[in-house]
Amino acid sequence: MSKQADVRLANSLLLFLISLIILQIIYFVAANQAHQRQAQTLSLALEKRIALDLPWLRLPNDVMNSVADEQSVRRYLDQLNQQAAENGYAIRALALQGISATEPDGDFASQEQARELHVPGQTLSLKLGFKTFTLLDGLSAYPLLAALLFTLLVTRPHEQNGQQDNTDREPEALPAVPKLVVNLRERTLCNSLDDRQVQLSNKPFCFYVALLEYCLQHENAALNHNKNIPDELLDLANRYFYRLIELGHTIRKRPDFSTNLDKMLSEIRAALDDVFRDCPEVKAPFYPPKAQGEGSRSKLHNYALEQLRTEDLEIIGK
Repeated sequence: MSKQADVRLANSLLLFLISLIILQIIYFVAANQAHQRQAQTLSLALEKRIALDLPWLRLPNDVMNSVADEQSVRRYLDQLNQQAAENGYAIRALALQGISATEPDGDFASQEQARELHVPGQTLSLKLGFKTFTLLDGLSAYPLLAALLFTLLVTRPHEQNGQQDNTDREPEALPAVPKLVVNLRERTLCNSLDDRQVQLSNKPFCFYVALLEYCLQHENAALNHNKNIPDELLDLANRYFYRLIELGHTIRKRPDFSTNLDKMLSEIRAALDDVFRDCPEVKAPFYPPKAQGEGSRSKLHNYALEQLRTEDLEIIGK
């Protein structure tokens, strides 16, 4: 699982880096084009502004034999550049008809363009400077955010699908193993699937607990109605009877477990039917088999618990 997570993380980082580079290149190209369009628009606007102000500027004129007032022209250019700087425009007026601005900005002098202004009877030269579009100008946080969002949108469904596939491949939970819980302190029988408890009277309870232990100790026990109950089984029943006395149950006398076997087994089966009422399909290992047939044939059947295993049983208070 850790290796798969590392692979997914590496793939996500690679996707993020590739998308970031692509988006940054696209953003840089788009920003550069926008810068060029803005420079063209600003240059036209600045040329129009200077053309409108020409009548009030004292520029050299060979036709009229007039001398330029360089100070006033320089102040005019400086005023234009100051307004451009305040508005954040990436353009400056460097010189007009040979008269330069006072302090031309070096960032704008590197991209200098010469223009001509045509007025009646005269052509004026104009030098404009544009700010260079650098790599730093083309960097932005937007490609970073877009790449991050794109990576999340792409990798999240794959992670969910991978988790779903892992869930689908997980083995199904094994069904719960039924267990019979015998509580000597409460004199009850209980199944571990739904914790349903049933109390049994002293004689069938002691005999059934003894039957459970006897069948675990004797794998192929043969318990027939036409034969006496084994002494070992009777001893176990008596031992559990005395254990109930130790646990504080009010019992007057020890019952005779060798009599009324059919009645005891019938009461035991009735209690088990109640204990496993909601899951009768799992009671077979704990259920003394009933006699099949009538007459002498019914006396030949074995009521031992042949399917019982040690892990199927839990005795509390033993």
